[in-house]
Amino acid sequence: MKSPDLAIVIPVYNEEGIIKKVINDWLKITKKIKSVILIVDDGSTDKTLKIIRSVKTKRLIVIRQKNSGHGPAILKGYNHSIKKKAKYIFQVDSDNQFFTSDFKKFWKLKDKFDLILGNRKIRHDKNIRLYITRILRLLLLILFGANIKDSNIPYRLMNRRFLEYSLKNYDLRTNIVNIILSIIAAKKFSMTTLIVKHKKRLTGKVWIVSYNLFKFCAASLITLIKMRFNI
Repeated sequence: MKSPDLAIVIPVYNEEGIIKKVINDWLKITKKIKSVILIVDDGSTDKTLKIIRSVKTKRLIVIRQKNSGHGPAILKGYNHSIKKKAKYIFQVDSDNQFFTSDFKKFWKLKDKFDLILGNRKIRHDKNIRLYITRILRLLLLILFGANIKDSNIPYRLMNRRFLEYSLKNYDLRTNIVNIILSIIAAKKFSMTTLIVKHKKRLTGKVWIVSYNLFKFCAASLITLIKMRFNI
């Protein structure tokens, strides 16, 4: 397929229990759109990769990388989207916590905003993750004057112009790539937020559970402080 209208970036790590449903759901909701699904497998050790490759469609592109984390996996998908010259790039996670039906309202607004973010008004995650999101929102307001409700949400639609600019002008080699993109959009582009439904995670494992939480938060804070002087 030459220059798809839409590229859906889905980072995956050990999601054998749900990944086939996730792929099929996105194939179905975007069947009338000239689109591809870019699966970035972050070194899964279970049957995830085998299951992904069992899905027979020309709209599926599988990229494999050595286990590097959620951020690098997303970034690899974004870079590949640009190489494919996709007009729009949508990113969602592979854990089946979101509804494909919400995508329709994002697609309707695709030409009006450079970045459209979801907002989990009712969020079904552990309290520690909710607290981090609240602290992050306050931090972004203090550092950047940007009031972004859900800056790290993995349910977002952007255009190629915005993503190309961000990749060219900022170092996105970080585990908070989506937060950085949200800040760039809030400061230099047009952005809006739409409420999306959210549900409990029933399979797989949250990537940050296997990552030192304190180390992650400290590294993220340093990244944000550095960015404060470069935007």
